[in-house]
Amino acid sequence: MKRKGLWGGAILLAALWVSASGAATSSLKATIIDRYGNQHQVDKFTFQGRQDLEIYVQGQRRLVELVKVARLRFEGERSDEEQDIMIEFRTGVREKGKMVTGGSSSPHQDAVGGGSSGRRFAGVTELGPFFILASDVQEIVLRHPVGEEPPAEKILNATIITTNGRRFEVDNLRFHGKKRLDFFRGRNKRFIPLDKVARIDFADGGTGDEFRPLTATYWSGKTVMGTVEASLVRLSGETDKSYFERVNRAFTGVVGSSSFAIGMHDVKHIRFRKDSDEDGADDTADSAGDSTDGSAGDSQ
Repeated sequence: MKRKGLWGGAILLAALWVSASGAATSSLKATIIDRYGNQHQVDKFTFQGRQDLEIYVQGQRRLVELVKVARLRFEGERSDEEQDIMIEFRTGVREKGKMVTGGSSSPHQDAVGGGSSGRRFAGVTELGPFFILASDVQEIVLRHPVGEEPPAEKILNATIITTNGRRFEVDNLRFHGKKRLDFFRGRNKRFIPLDKVARIDFADGGTGDEFRPLTATYWSGKTVMGTVEASLVRLSGETDKSYFERVNRAFTGVVGSSSFAIGMHDVKHIRFRKDSDEDGADDTADSAGDSTDGSAGDSQ
């Protein structure tokens, strides 16, 4: 029993350290209202140590930057694994979607000491490090500096040509919910900011190939080469949903009034439609550093 107690203390300290270290990089402030009506004023606000949320809108995965959000309300039950949510952006736009919260049946606690699993919001209050399970949250109001304009939103529109020659005019294009494409240059993982490129060409590969060579051409004329994951093989421990998302929904968007999705293995060319105000001045982001899942910069 004593050893179990020591392990429990170690896990709790680790959770505190992760929450505090993640919060240290965030300047966001929020008012969290839990399901019991209690309000918590939280600084250095994060979700899972990040400054974005993973949601699903009309079945499509999307990453939403918290810096663009004014209010977030959970409309499901506390025990639901996946909850309906309402997001109000700082632009005034409202959108409904779904979010995996990892339902919990553990007793609610205002701060540290909730369930050992589940997705959580974290930060710092006047009492010290703070976290709360997403399943315990009713509403979140982000407190942004008065007079600060929200980050400009870029809508990516492109023409996708498939390996069998089909052509789709896609609006609001995303790669796994993001506005960047993660790829490999040798053993290093990099990313391509999709708003900076004019076209991406994928080389043909044999059936079952795990990676496809790509060449990205920036608006400035610069080219970048590498490989991108395109495996159709089911990974160990992969659920039906995660497998389907990875294989069949690499790129998502809208065609006309309908949702669009296509797998990496089916894409031959992507031609981006340039906005009239696109200057293409910065084309070096792909070499700025290794890509990480925790990076912000992908949104609504």
